[in-house]
Amino acid sequence: MVESESGTLLIVLLAVLALIGVGLALASFASQRSMWDMMGGGGMHRDNVTSTATPGGIEWGVLLASAMFFVGAAVLLLRGRPARALQTAATPTPAAPAAAASGPAALGPAPEPAPVPELALVKLLDDDERRMYLEIREHGGEILQRDLVALGTFSKAKVTRVLDKLERKGLVVRERHGMTNRVRIVAKVAK
Repeated sequence: MVESESGTLLIVLLAVLALIGVGLALASFASQRSMWDMMGGGGMHRDNVTSTATPGGIEWGVLLASAMFFVGAAVLLLRGRPARALQTAATPTPAAPAAAASGPAALGPAPEPAPVPELALVKLLDDDERRMYLEIREHGGEILQRDLVALGTFSKAKVTRVLDKLERKGLVVRERHGMTNRVRIVAKVAK
């Protein structure tokens, strides 16, 4: 697929020009008249002269140009494809080992992800998420949700929304604790 609309338009234009050229050349060969005569002789009228021109060089030139248009359209179409799709189609996948065929249990535990530097992590958060994350960290990495509201930085609804975002990003986890939640930082952070 071509990514831009103008690229798609160019491919369509090249294909249409190629089809028109092929159609004209085939009509010329079928009628045994040259394209020059079929188009009216280019505005040069020959009175009382019968044309004996037969298809020839012009028709072959149009067919060659049409073939070049088709090739150009195909190149543009293939160039617009994602490289990964072409690579996976061109290279065969290696056979899976027999141990992997017995299921996920044969694979063993997943490797531990490398810790993320805290400075990089904090820079990726928006302002509210950053302030909430740093507030939780300053309280030892664990705080009650009602205590976050009591700090007065955010409203009760805003605390819930920001914690939802942090939880979706996998940085904190909320555990039920009586009438509130205990919020804990779960990301492995390299200091």
